[in-house]
Amino acid sequence: MKVDDKLLKKSLNAAIDFSVIKKEGFKDKVRKFNESIELIINIKDVNLKDPKNRIDKEIILSNEIIANDKPNICVIASDEILLEAKKLGVDTLDSNGLVNLNNEEKKFKKKFAKKYDYFVVEDKMMRDVARYLARFLGPVGKMPKPFPRGYGIISNPNDLKVAYERYKRVIRIQMKKQPIIFVKIGKKSMDQEKLYDNMKTVINFIADQMPHKFNNFKSMYLKSTMGKPVKVTEEFLKSIEV
Repeated sequence: MKVDDKLLKKSLNAAIDFSVIKKEGFKDKVRKFNESIELIINIKDVNLKDPKNRIDKEIILSNEIIANDKPNICVIASDEILLEAKKLGVDTLDSNGLVNLNNEEKKFKKKFAKKYDYFVVEDKMMRDVARYLARFLGPVGKMPKPFPRGYGIISNPNDLKVAYERYKRVIRIQMKKQPIIFVKIGKKSMDQEKLYDNMKTVINFIADQMPHKFNNFKSMYLKSTMGKPVKVTEEFLKSIEV
């Protein structure tokens, strides 16, 4: 699939425009929350039965996707790292909390796993996290990953500070069972050039993981959280008179 910069920018603009509810005879209506902008890529000619062709990685985008806010992380740690996490104002879990969580009902632990986007864990506690939480974090792709696959395993307070800032720009890219990738590239309120930079980072990363680069791209779509999808083709843009 040919990926043209001008086409990508026009498609992104159309996706943002589609986030506005337009009805003839009524004033345009903007939703009351800051919608995410999502990129969807359909992949072709890749054998996902071969583990080498699957993707499960965290990458750092060019620009923050969480502006003026805290990343939705839970820090599992002890001592100085735990104190630093509390200073940062993020949710925490110490060793006792981990044991108590393990004694909760299965439903509660599943809910806990879904509550956070990422888990940041002190290295010496990874064995207990694997023991108590792996079967709940693993299926939803949230087991902390060491560098270079991720940034979720740390060893000191400074590592935590770095991870905290990184997770404002980190996204998780996964393709395991189905040849399709869904990625949030930012928020509607972001500068459009920054959204575009994030999108290009994601597209280029995914292409680099493919055996035949962009030739493995079947189709691409852009959409806001509640908006209609925009197919990234000149034909589609002409059909909506863009």
